[in-house]
Amino acid sequence: MTKEIHIYDITMSNGEQFKGIRMEGSISSNYSGAVNDFIPVETTEGQTVELVKYQMVKAELIGIEE
Repeated sequence: MTKEIHIYDITMSNGEQFKGIRMEGSISSNYSGAVNDFIPVETTEGQTVELVKYQMVKAELIGIEE
């Protein structure tokens, strides 16, 4: 079974925006609960960045790849 890649535009509480963030599966299914405070994501440049989930104010799903 192939995993879906979800692509998001994410806005942080300080106004910083991360566009085209790719991750396996949805944010809500992967990162619910208190265990995962830091979310590793891949930018459009292929760089891995860890975001703090409590500082995210908006995560807009812009696409899904299979």
